[in-house]
Amino acid sequence: MAMTCHNVNNYSNSMRYNSRQTQDFIRLNSSGDESNSYNSHKTAQSKRKRTYKLPEYGSNLLAPFFPNPDAPWKTKVYSPDIIGLHNEIEDFARWMRPTKEETMLRGCVVERIKRIVHQLWPTARVEIFGSFKTGLYLPTSDIDIVIFGQWSAPPLRTLERRLIDNNIADPNTMKVLDKASVPIIKLTDTLTKIKLDISFNTNNCLKSAEKISELLQQYPCLDKLVLVLKQFLLQRHLNEVFVGGLGSYCLTLMVVAQLQHCPRRRRGRLEDENLGVLLMEFFELYGVLFNYNNTGIRIHNGGSFFNKNDVAEMKGSMLCIEDPFQPGNDIARASYGMFYVKDSFKFAYRWLKRAVVAPRKPNEQVFPMTDSILGTLVKVDRGIVEYRNWIKNNWVNLARQLPHPESYNHTPTASRPDKLKREKWTPGPRVGEDFSDTPTDQSAEASSDDYDRLTDDLSSDSSV
Repeated sequence: MAMTCHNVNNYSNSMRYNSRQTQDFIRLNSSGDESNSYNSHKTAQSKRKRTYKLPEYGSNLLAPFFPNPDAPWKTKVYSPDIIGLHNEIEDFARWMRPTKEETMLRGCVVERIKRIVHQLWPTARVEIFGSFKTGLYLPTSDIDIVIFGQWSAPPLRTLERRLIDNNIADPNTMKVLDKASVPIIKLTDTLTKIKLDISFNTNNCLKSAEKISELLQQYPCLDKLVLVLKQFLLQRHLNEVFVGGLGSYCLTLMVVAQLQHCPRRRRGRLEDENLGVLLMEFFELYGVLFNYNNTGIRIHNGGSFFNKNDVAEMKGSMLCIEDPFQPGNDIARASYGMFYVKDSFKFAYRWLKRAVVAPRKPNEQVFPMTDSILGTLVKVDRGIVEYRNWIKNNWVNLARQLPHPESYNHTPTASRPDKLKREKWTPGPRVGEDFSDTPTDQSAEASSDDYDRLTDDLSSDSSV
């Protein structure tokens, strides 16, 4: 990605939305204090069962990871400035993107669920959506699945029992959220340890995935910013919607709203933008400037900010994002822990500004013992690295025990082309759950033909 000298040399000016543009959308001189507004919101939500709480490290919510040895994306020594931050974000996004093995195994897990669903309800339709559909998923992100069929009520318990009986999910890892606004089943696949969320008859989810795919084409930098921000929220336990956090869909739309109103976009240079500048502008906008008391976010028709108090259905929640497919519907109303998210954004902006903008004395080292600016805010746990290595070393053995999407079709075998026929899939022996770097005997002895066949399965599969 190219960077213009104008963007870097005039960063302090480009960082700030000018006051006139800001006043068009966000009234900074809002009446009342943000915290008072949030306290009022908490009171309004008091009758609702609340499970949200601060992360387990409490006061460390805003603390930087300083120094941070867990930055596996680092491939070089980065310069301690905005250009270095840009390069580091590029490397972070490159490291975070899923490998072929990870994508294939996820497709096999989805096929595993499909088979169970069609055993129960042969006419049901199973679709994927969310980050797996759009490609914006982290190594530990869950797979979002929606099942369409004819039921008077979502058959959550029926599917739960069948998944347990077939040893697809451990009962201890399953959660049936039947009281949620969108009832779902949360589980972890016993073989691959991939997490899944299964819902029923949620029509807008497929449209949402298509919309995000369109926006990714429109804004080439969107995926890199979203991956950084998703990991930022994940490590602070602020990413789960069902406990009040900020979900991936709303987070992506917030980034889109920022890009839509970026002053430089109007001059046609957003494709050449410095990612460090855009990340800091995001933290500044939603951590410092944004008036959550009165302002809502709308991304369709070019995007706009609006007074949410003028829309009766959108009053009462701190973060308000209008549904692109249903005007008047607030898709962020479940993020009742947004106050903590805002504080973390505010801290991140001030921390990064100190690192790349504030003048420093000659030879002064802002981050002693580290050359990673991004690594002081974003951490990749060693468990994630070990898990990815485990998949890399064991994926052939895992794939042998899982159904392949292209080999499963409801069309009778006799009517299918011969080249699509495969031997009947049978479960193989279970592999160990130790996420070590050492390959299993089976995967170590796998022939090159096995590797080529499984790789061909991945490249030819169009269902996932």
